[in-house]
Amino acid sequence: MMTTVDAVSFRLHQAKLQVLFYRRPCAPFQHDLALPSTQVNKAHDRCLADALLRIFIDYKLPTPAFSEQVITVGGSERDPRGWSASVVYFCLFKDEQMLAQEGWHWLDVAPLLQGEGEIAFDHRQLVTHAVERLKMKSRYSTLPVYLLGEEFTLSELQQAFEVILDVPLNRAAFRRRISRANLLEETGNSRTGNQRPAALYRRRGSGEVLFDQVMNGCAQ
Repeated sequence: MMTTVDAVSFRLHQAKLQVLFYRRPCAPFQHDLALPSTQVNKAHDRCLADALLRIFIDYKLPTPAFSEQVITVGGSERDPRGWSASVVYFCLFKDEQMLAQEGWHWLDVAPLLQGEGEIAFDHRQLVTHAVERLKMKSRYSTLPVYLLGEEFTLSELQQAFEVILDVPLNRAAFRRRISRANLLEETGNSRTGNQRPAALYRRRGSGEVLFDQVMNGCAQ
């Protein structure tokens, strides 16, 4: 049986959630788009996290800002070469980490989940599982902050939550929640635009923070 680790890599780009694919150079599913993955190497991988890290090393990609195991799937019909099992991770990248590289494609998640694109194996379904986990965790934790740059405004943070959750959030309620979480600290810098300068923040400490209440929509 073939066992792989598959990485569903997300970024936020121009207010859209995107996922990373590459075009397969050979059969099966030659020229279709696939998630980056690797076979577990029993001689070198001490654990599944080692195999995940090897994906980014082997493909010469940056290390994700955050990663988490989502699901394990297996079956005899997933791969025409035979029975296979995959351990699926979602990985979060800051937009500036992932510049365009030849052979790699960032696809908008929304049309992908509606059936657009020629996607190899069952990778569209793997993305569905990862999106569901990302949405679920974003309702009660600070996970979306890992998709932002080192410095960001509160409006940019709120937009990240809104894009992932696909619901509008009340501005005042959102900021109260972020304040209670003691998640951020001011950098002393500001970002200027068409309106008055907006203060820039950065994440305080490491690790995700859990909210004291689930985030459900504009009233929250």
